[in-house]
Amino acid sequence: MEPAHKDLLQQIARLSETYGNLADRLSQAAKQLQDSGLPPSDSLLQEVATYSRNFATLQKQAIELNKSAIAPGEIASLKDIQNLVETAAASEGIAEMRDAALKVLDRVLAIAHREQSDFAPLQSVHAKARELQRAISESTPTQLHSDAESLVSGKHPVAAVLALVEQQDKLDDEQWVFLEETVSAAFGKQIAVAISRGKLTIAEMAKAAPAKVEPALKPAPEPKISAEPLPEVIIIPSGNVAPKQVAVAPQIQILESPAPSVPMHEVIIVPSVEVPQSLKTTGSGNIVFGAPREIQQVPVEGALGIKVLVHIQGIGDRTFGAQEYAGTKGQGRRVEGFQINIDPPIPGLNVEYMAHVEGVGDTPWIGAGELAGFRGQAKRIEGFAVRLNGPQADKYDVFYSAHIQNIGDTDVSSNGEYCGTRGKALRIEGIKVWIAPSASSQTAAPVGLKVLAHIQGIGDRTFSDREYAGTKAQGRRVEGFQIKIEPPVPGLNLEYMAHVEGVGDTAWISEGDLAGFRGKAKRIEGFAARLTGPQADKYDVFYTAHIQNVGDTPVTANGQYCGTRGKGLRVEGMTIWVEPKA
Repeated sequence: MEPAHKDLLQQIARLSETYGNLADRLSQAAKQLQDSGLPPSDSLLQEVATYSRNFATLQKQAIELNKSAIAPGEIASLKDIQNLVETAAASEGIAEMRDAALKVLDRVLAIAHREQSDFAPLQSVHAKARELQRAISESTPTQLHSDAESLVSGKHPVAAVLALVEQQDKLDDEQWVFLEETVSAAFGKQIAVAISRGKLTIAEMAKAAPAKVEPALKPAPEPKISAEPLPEVIIIPSGNVAPKQVAVAPQIQILESPAPSVPMHEVIIVPSVEVPQSLKTTGSGNIVFGAPREIQQVPVEGALGIKVLVHIQGIGDRTFGAQEYAGTKGQGRRVEGFQINIDPPIPGLNVEYMAHVEGVGDTPWIGAGELAGFRGQAKRIEGFAVRLNGPQADKYDVFYSAHIQNIGDTDVSSNGEYCGTRGKALRIEGIKVWIAPSASSQTAAPVGLKVLAHIQGIGDRTFSDREYAGTKAQGRRVEGFQIKIEPPVPGLNLEYMAHVEGVGDTAWISEGDLAGFRGKAKRIEGFAARLTGPQADKYDVFYTAHIQNVGDTPVTANGQYCGTRGKGLRVEGMTIWVEPKA
């Protein structure tokens, strides 16, 4: 209870102590006035006046403390004042508990995976946190949500996730086991494993820097950019209009061009400067210091030409091509509508699509060139799907993905599969769409792999597909591994699991994530790999292992287990490759 509430209740108690005695004397004086006409004494009248002033003061303080629109006339008694203060005190405690619970949820929503922006177990934790955040925020001022107290005390599974991530180095074994069991029971073993391996972290929000900040420690001087002040910035309009000049501002934000095919309305020319060596490889958006970055865009062989128009919050309509990212990232702008055209047209092939729109739900499937969503209504697209129809549709597949608020890039969806969320109030900030010849009409492309093995006493070493990853006759265990399709193949993904000493079977994890551990001296005793995605049925994944006291295993494929369990035998090396199906 706040000191102000406690002090006011103490004043009410002291005033109530005089209430009974004063009432008795007033009753006696009233009887004397009625029987003999004797007026009340001056001292009694003075006490009544003092009581009235004290009552009015407490009445005013109680109303101000409650921060409500209650009129003084509605507080007619000392008991009314006491009830009002007690209600205000209770509401203050509820508000504090609510604020503390919301701060816990804010920290949970700031948890991110170091390597996978779309780590599914963490998404389920975030979904639960957002659900609680909404429910607690919408609860009435006098009613505390049932989960708020357990969030603050750390007993709720969502709070247990936060405690494991934030305090893992400070927890003793008993606390760790309790929290890990709580998290595993609520959200699955995979997220507990990710936490134990240090894969999750708190993504702190960057704070805006003040206009001028003097560093506590001055670094070694960089080469000077320019000794002279910059001249004015020249802006050249696209039409036949005289150039205009503006003074250089302390902070200049340069927006990206929406697409290479769309002309800029104004070109901003900034005087050239000498770039420090430390910035030569730095780039942001379309602004690059030094040599341009090589952006790896894997073209889809035989892909059709399409035009994707998106209506972006605060920007309007912008048009993009096949496999171009249509939207924004890192700007918090929602896609409010989109339309797709095959360009140039293919006889016998048509495209149609639908969207899940804020406050509307799923739209019907609509034809090429029609807008899915709205202009000018500030409604976000939360998900969508695309499919092909017409006599030529069986010869092609349509693929698409999205960038979603708080989630990041989705996996690639295809041929009418829904891509996005429903009921989570998360905006789509960009989409990517392309059409390619179907699996039945094209030959499967070769698939390359990059295999990283963490080897006892050696550390990380990287190998290619079909290359033996590990050692032989050295008694060194493989302690962890990760596999990645390199270069990426659209519609094809890889997953794998491992049997780890003292842990058992891990969950199936996505390519690029480490199966096993670094720095814990635990051997891999067996593993398996499998392919997923729309193109998975066109390929097989094969693998073998070299096992202590056993030697090379037979070739295993497509999710079958390779190795031993319960024999204490280490895997000393592995070979893995992918082949198109015959």
